[in-house]
Amino acid sequence: MPLPASPRPAEPAVAPYRPLNLCRRLLVAALAVATAVAVVMLLLDPPGGVQRPRVAPSSPVAATPAPSCAPGQSQGCVGGTSMVIAPNAPASR
Repeated sequence: MPLPASPRPAEPAVAPYRPLNLCRRLLVAALAVATAVAVVMLLLDPPGGVQRPRVAPSSPVAATPAPSCAPGQSQGCVGGTSMVIAPNAPASR
């Protein structure tokens, strides 16, 4: 007794794989490099981040150093002290 013929499965509607041409590969590589550069730049200098003073080397502000502390002076000078809040040391047993 012969086996009944099974119906052939339908072909999928997906187009066969075609590799990218050279122009598309270069576009993908350029976009990847541009994205990496943008991420690194945003990490190094975030928008709206800490505003760093930008002083030209020839400006009078850059040429005059901050005054050193006079004997007994502790604020408003280079080498002054500031209040530091630190936790107490743990008790030893």
